[in-house]
Amino acid sequence: LVSGEKMFRSTVVFLSRASLVALALFAAACDNGPDLTPGPTPVPVTETFTGTITLNGAITHPFEASRAGVTRAEITAIDPSGSFLGFEMGTWSGAVCTAVLSNPGGTLSSVLSAATQSPANLCVRLNDPNGALTDKNVTYTVTVTHP
Repeated sequence: LVSGEKMFRSTVVFLSRASLVALALFAAACDNGPDLTPGPTPVPVTETFTGTITLNGAITHPFEASRAGVTRAEITAIDPSGSFLGFEMGTWSGAVCTAVLSNPGGTLSSVLSAATQSPANLCVRLNDPNGALTDKNVTYTVTVTHP
């Protein structure tokens, strides 16, 4: 009977120690850590640019995306109806718009969309693709939504 009591006592001691270790690990795992409650959802900025493209002409509109996210540019008006323009979106150096996305046949409702990983100086550029506007000027409106 004595050996049974020793065995019982050593089992209880072992289980007690194992329980303490498990409890310590569990308590450490329950650290609440930093507050991950999301802040307010940032509101995108919408900018509208208008202009008139003439034969072999081009117009660049620079803008600044203040944080990472998706930038979307859309031709929302074009006159005369059915016209097309070169439509580009890219990075703005302060003097030059370097196209990253390009559509040489942009028409009403054409969209260019891209994501940036950080704040960026960007631009949209509209132009006469290959001298196609020989007999008319084209007036446009481009709406840009960016972070």
